[in-house]
Amino acid sequence: MKSNLMLKKFSTNTVPGTMNQKELRTFFGGKVMYLEDIISITDDTINFSCVINDYNNGYQYFDVTTIPDDWETYFSENLTDLKSNNQTISLMSQNSDIMLNNTKWQIVINGSSILRDYLYFRLKEQRVFKMINANELYSNDITNAIYDYINKNIFSRYRLEKVTFYVKYYNMQQQNIYSNIKLQYNPKFNVDVYDSNNLINANIIGFDPYKFDSIILQYNQTKSSSQYSFDYYFDLTFSKI
Repeated sequence: MKSNLMLKKFSTNTVPGTMNQKELRTFFGGKVMYLEDIISITDDTINFSCVINDYNNGYQYFDVTTIPDDWETYFSENLTDLKSNNQTISLMSQNSDIMLNNTKWQIVINGSSILRDYLYFRLKEQRVFKMINANELYSNDITNAIYDYINKNIFSRYRLEKVTFYVKYYNMQQQNIYSNIKLQYNPKFNVDVYDSNNLINANIIGFDPYKFDSIILQYNQTKSSSQYSFDYYFDLTFSKI
């Protein structure tokens, strides 16, 4: 029998609940963040503000209306820019006759990046992570923690509902030096095309509403490329599962 009955002492350290971004379900339920039933990535602009500095970068105070304007930096994120930065257009393989008359194009859209950034902008706009410091997060980075929260709790709750595609043609023979010059085989992603009159159908290759890392659209010009150029635009619509 031990002569020393002293029990080993343990210390208890508190750990902020924000260290784990995964929302855990319990028998009695769990926290549920309100989410939009339908998300339309159109030409809207999302505004938010946060602290920009080397330490606690991305921090948001409790109420932006009660702090001096210079305490947080304001951002205005346009969804047209978000889509433009996450899409590319290229020529498909085709013979010279098709190339000249009904040119085949392929547009690749990174739908996952668009949805994640949209959700990030909305969480910042609603100040969901306000008053949370970087040292209270596992990554020591507020921005990374928000994206981690999105990936673990929100992203998988949406499916791609539809892609809406717009095209507007320009007669290259009717241009002048005072307008934006349109070049042959050089279509541009352009918000000016965003009009119901320019709505058309495009072929979506292998459409899968649950896998939208790469959304591939194929489009054949309906007007001869020898005379017409075009600009295009698209919307993405996601629905909650």
